Amino acid sequence: MAYELENIVREWMDHLKGLNVEVKKMFGCYCLYCDGQAVGWIHNSVMSLREVGLDYLPKDIKRPTKEDKIQELVIPLDYANADWLPKAVQDTAAIRKRNG
Repeated sequence: MAYELENIVREWMDHLKGLNVEVKKMFGCYCLYCDGQAVGWIHNSVMSLREVGLDYLPKDIKRPTKEDKIQELVIPLDYANADWLPKAVQDTAAIRKRNG
């Protein structure tokens, strides 16, 4: 698997300014960290955000079922500048930290 183009990663990160976020190359993708918590991945121009039960995301963001092996929300690049995205990333980090 090839790493995502730098300009795509930069676009996602530009919309998360103000958060304590960073990415690290890992497994052919970029792992997204917020406040030291792994919250998702950037790959194939999408962000896969860990499913933690956020209830304010748009209905067209497909939620995994309990039977799905991977419990992540696939967020298309079209949502990179969505008002709710930074909150979703921050909330995911807080929930993961709290649930340890």
